[in-house]
Amino acid sequence: MEQIRNLYSTIDSEFGRIDVVGNVAGEGNMGRPEDLPLDKLQESLQNLVVGRFASCQEAGRRMLEQGRGSIINFGSIGGWNSLGRGHTPYGMAMGAVIQMTRELSTEWASRGVRVNAILPAQVWNDGLRKRVAKVPELEETFKGGIPMGRLGNPEEIKGPAIFLASDASSFVTGAILPMDGGNLSLNAGGTYPGSPRAYA
Repeated sequence: MEQIRNLYSTIDSEFGRIDVVGNVAGEGNMGRPEDLPLDKLQESLQNLVVGRFASCQEAGRRMLEQGRGSIINFGSIGGWNSLGRGHTPYGMAMGAVIQMTRELSTEWASRGVRVNAILPAQVWNDGLRKRVAKVPELEETFKGGIPMGRLGNPEEIKGPAIFLASDASSFVTGAILPMDGGNLSLNAGGTYPGSPRAYA
């Protein structure tokens, strides 16, 4: 948390104000829930939830003083629906990020500070490429739940983020925006044209 405080102190000294914050970073742990050590769960919550809250708190204090600002929390669809495959700590943390976003948006809306969240599905990044390299069938598994039939690309996050950062979304707060190729709209037993799951 000291690193987060130091970051905001640097922003104060170099820029004097902060208008937009995107909270992205944080590492989580995976494991079967029946075997998961509690310290690993606590570590995930600390990194993914408490770290984001600390950043929101530091940004919020400054933005409330200014009377305006936009905070964007990057979460995951894994905080909305369960992923399985040992993702319990991650899913718990991402669910907390969603509710934290709603709570902060309610607390700060009347004072000019907006708080929203973007929930990506699987988006290509170095970590995901390594996982798919180890278990190639994962890519088809992921695609099976995405009606667009592909994984997301990092640049596709830019548009929603710019919208939420800008005055184009000046009346938007507490929004939980899936960026998931239709994943949350697809019933667990559903298929779509071109799906890796063959039609019965």
